[in-house]
Order: sequence, then structure tokens, then C-alpha cells
Amino acid sequence: GPDEPRYAQVAREMYERNDFVTPTLLGDTWFEKPALLYWLMIGFYHLFNPSELAARLPNAVFATINLLIIYRIAKEAGNSVYGLFSALVLATSVLYFGFARAASFDMPLTFSFTAAIATFYLADISENKKSQLFYLMLFYIALGVSVLAKGLVGFVLIGAIISSYIILTGQLRSILKFRPFLGLLIFLLVVSFWYAPVIIKHGWAFIDEFFIQHHFQRFTSNKYRHPGPIYFFVLVILAGVFPWSIFFLKAVKRVIKLRPNGFSGFIEKQDRLLLLAFLWLLIPLVFFSLSSSKLPGYILPVFPAVALLIGYDLEKAFYEPKALRYSLLITGLFVFTIGSVAPYFVNKELPSEYNTYFILTPILSFISLALISVIRKKELSLAIISLFSLNPILAIIIATTLFPALENKDSLAPLTRIATQHLQTNEKIIFFNYLQYSPLFYSNGRIVRGDDGEALVLNTADGLAKSLQETKSLLCLTKEQHLKQIINDQRFEISLIAKQRDVQLLRVTIK
Repeated sequence: GPDEPRYAQVAREMYERNDFVTPTLLGDTWFEKPALLYWLMIGFYHLFNPSELAARLPNAVFATINLLIIYRIAKEAGNSVYGLFSALVLATSVLYFGFARAASFDMPLTFSFTAAIATFYLADISENKKSQLFYLMLFYIALGVSVLAKGLVGFVLIGAIISSYIILTGQLRSILKFRPFLGLLIFLLVVSFWYAPVIIKHGWAFIDEFFIQHHFQRFTSNKYRHPGPIYFFVLVILAGVFPWSIFFLKAVKRVIKLRPNGFSGFIEKQDRLLLLAFLWLLIPLVFFSLSSSKLPGYILPVFPAVALLIGYDLEKAFYEPKALRYSLLITGLFVFTIGSVAPYFVNKELPSEYNTYFILTPILSFISLALISVIRKKELSLAIISLFSLNPILAIIIATTLFPALENKDSLAPLTRIATQHLQTNEKIIFFNYLQYSPLFYSNGRIVRGDDGEALVLNTADGLAKSLQETKSLLCLTKEQHLKQIINDQRFEISLIAKQRDVQLLRVTIK
């Protein structure tokens, strides 16, 4: 993703300074996100040195732990089949699968959501006071971790989900059984591990950038240029849970019908988990839909809840073979349509030498397998297995064939590696009428920085000449269409080092 190089570089700068308090980017304080993911990246940097793998491993670990947690609570609520289905649905949902291999803050937040809601659920259904206290302590720790993962949003949303659940299940009068005062102490202790030292050290500068700009202004304004319609996240969920989109709609319908004697009638363990999962889906969906800033990763924390709902529907569907065959048939046609149409749009974004219609072959094979089993009306489990296998196999195909093309198009990692080989002492990289974040990480921060602390992007030949007064020589990244602004300027001596598609790597020297 476009932000991955910045996050990885922030962690590397903290790692090189042995500083666990102050995030910096290009040497300047960078308070956009809290420290949890940086700390974990630093840990893996110590093991493997700074690299793409080390930066992405924390989220792979979080994603795996989430699967184990979902299996555990679904098994506790129902049986091992429900647990297995829920975990497999989560693991094979395309958006979750993608974020599991990306360096972003959405997966740590998803982990803290999952851990907090799961431990609260286990505390709520526990009949043993010691076990209940143990799970409640884990819940408050996870609530604190959510604030270390991505700020106040975790505290607000998890708090809203749990509060709504307590009210709907008629437990408000017995609120003290959840040990709120002890929980407050545990929560404050956890969050103080980072927020206390960073506020003591940086004061208002941190509060203004972190809380005011990146919390309240991000929610209430389009300052960071990520607008979207109010239904944006509904579409993200439907697309992100592929190939289970049809089952998701069916699962929501099934759960809405479960209201024995009002919400207080949810006394069975499975009913209570389904209510929690439904609130876990609904409250963040409404919250983020009202936000002015919208990105697909914001809604990732609801995907474990979606998996619990779909897993429940799948388990029940085996006792309703007619409805299951219908759902599988619709899903098969849906997947076939996606497989037929998606390559057309993907090909438009890739160089002409790449053709993604090869994706059709595995998709059609799985669809045929699913449809045959549906028509025979016997081995419905074969159709389910084919859907569980679909995304992992496609991921292998895409990772080995499509990702190299995407790296060439969307990342300047290959060109930056060449640039680092040509960088001379005291020479840095500068952007001219063009910006891409991958050079920040792959050059280890050897980028000219602007007054705002971000990578400097020049728009005029005069600006380039001014920058060259200090260093005499720079490596310049720009697109071909902008070359005419500087190529004939008599003040510069320009030589082409390399190019990646339409991006040129130039050495520019002042005469």
C-alpha cells in the first residue's frame, strides 16, 4: 500500500536510534499513528534486519492469532464445526487475506477488537468467578492495546459495542460485576506505556497532531482527501468478504430473525455471541459511514464479526440442504461473473505485456467443481471446500504473477534500489512534480525533506536550482512529461541513470 513505506521507515528510524517513544519520518516527528505497530516492527528488525518481510510480519502474526481467537469463542458458543467455519471464512475473505500481508495499522486494531470482544464474551458467560475475573482483566488489557494500536477509535467503538450489549441483555443494573473501576486502572496502566512518555516529552505538539488533526479533523473533515459516499463501507464489506458475499447477506437475515422475547431473551451462549457479533458489525459500520474520511482498511475490524455470522449460517445451512444448494448456486454464478469481469478492469491498470485472464482458469475450475456437487445434490461439502480453497490458491497465483507487475506499476522499489547504488556522499533523492512514498523506505530516508517534515516535491525549475545551491548534485525522480521543464534549462547538467515505466531517475547537477 502507499502508506506502507512510511510506516516501515518510521519504525526503522526509531530502531536505529533505539527510541521507543518518538516516531520520526525523515528525522522529523511524525505523530500520525501510535507506537504499537512500530514496536513490533522494531522487534522483527532486530531478528531479520529492516526489510519488507520484517515490516509485514507483525500483521501476519496478528491475523493468525485472530483466527485462533475466533475459533475459540465460536467453539465455546457452539461446537468445533462452527469454530472451524468461522475461522476459515475469516482466513479466506479477500480483504482480510490481503491486509494480513500488509504493513498497516488496521490489522493491529482488528486484533485488539477481536481480543477485547472475545474476552468480554468469555467473562460474560463464565460461571466461575476466578475465570470471569481473569477474562475481564484480559478484556481491559485488550481495550488498552486498542488505543496503542490506533488511538481513541478502538476505545470508543469497543466501548459502544460492549455498552450496547450490556443494555440490550438487561445487565445494566449489574454493571459492577464487570469490575469497571479495576478495569479503568488496568486500561490506564496499559495506555500509559506510550502516551505518558510521549506527552511528557512533546506536550502540545503531540496532542495537536495526534488527537486534534488525526482524530477529530480526520473524522469531521476531508482534510486528508479520502472522501466516499455513505454506503462506501457496505460495498467494501460485500466485496471484501468475497467469495462469501451471498452467505453474508443470508447470515445477516438469519441473525436478525433471532430475537426470542426481545434481546433479553438471548440467554444461550450462541445467541449472546451472535448478538455481540451483530453489534460488532453494525456499530463500526455506522460510525465509519458517518466519517468524512473513508478508506477500505477502516472497516477491517468488523471482519471477524462477519466471519462469526457467516460461520453460524454455514453450520445451520447443512441442515437445510435446499437453501444451501441455492446459496451455493448463486455464489458460483457470482464468482464466475467476478472472474469474467475483473480481469478486464485489472488489465487496464497494467502494462500491455501483462494479461490477467489467466485468473479465469482456476476460478472456472472451482466453479465447475461447486456446481457439479450442487447439481448432484449430494456432496455439498465439496462445494464449500472449493470456496474455502479459492482465495488461497488465487493468492498464490497472484503473488507469483500479478504482484511483480503491480510492483512495477505502483511501487518505485526497483528504481529506488538502483538509485541507492548511485547515491554519492551527501547526495539525496528529490521529487519533481511527482511523489511516491516507496523511496522513503528503500533509500533509508535519503530524501530531501520539506519544511513540513514530509518529502519535498518541487514544481519549478527555480525551486530545483535553489535546492541544488546547497548540495550541488541530486538524484531526481520525475515523470517523462515533466522533463521539458528542466531538460533545456542551461543551469543544469542532467544525465539519465535509469527509468521505470514513465518515471525517470536523473542525476541533476548545478553548473
